[in-house]
Amino acid sequence: MKIHLACGLLAVLATPAAAQSDRIAPSGPRVEARVGWDRTVLSTYASDDTVTYKDHAGRSGVTYGAEVGYDVPLGPFAIVGAYAGIDGSSTKSCLTDERLGGVSRDCVKAGRNLTAGARVGYLFGPTGLLYGKVGYSNGRVEERYTDSQFPEDNYRDGTNRDGFHLGGGVEIGRAKGVYGKVEYVYTNYNGYEFVDRTTTAKLDLDRHQVVAGMGYRF
Repeated sequence: MKIHLACGLLAVLATPAAAQSDRIAPSGPRVEARVGWDRTVLSTYASDDTVTYKDHAGRSGVTYGAEVGYDVPLGPFAIVGAYAGIDGSSTKSCLTDERLGGVSRDCVKAGRNLTAGARVGYLFGPTGLLYGKVGYSNGRVEERYTDSQFPEDNYRDGTNRDGFHLGGGVEIGRAKGVYGKVEYVYTNYNGYEFVDRTTTAKLDLDRHQVVAGMGYRF
């Protein structure tokens, strides 16, 4: 379904561009809105004096955000550019343990994500651009632990994790500076560990995203 939607979007965007005869190199400042599929793979370990939780699974959600950038032509067939962005996500993973005397619940949520990087692209057709991107990411991870039997162990915490991302996509230009794009991005974050008296929680986080964007080039 995701592939069909992405192909459909590119087909619609490419229709008016096919009628143009001259190659147009995208250049200058741009701004775009983005939305898509977010797949976060969480490796979680949590323990206290009585129980231990382990989980390694992917969770899917919706990612949404914005990006700004600046592109410079490299001859008639290529461009190089820089960009920065911010996005949020609905992705969350929870572990629940029911035991004699109470219930504990440990939830980890993907928070805001900041990106900055560079991209290199190759032009095809009148307004098509095939590009690759790589850069720095800073993602926020939020965790909340509750225990009905030992409420003194309850906590809520968050941390910002550095990492890197890489990906690629296809961008199609339309008239009057408007463009559309579809891209895939992989992100890897540094591991996270939280220790609070008798409770220990560890988290490793990877991310896969397929997003569609609509933007305007000034």
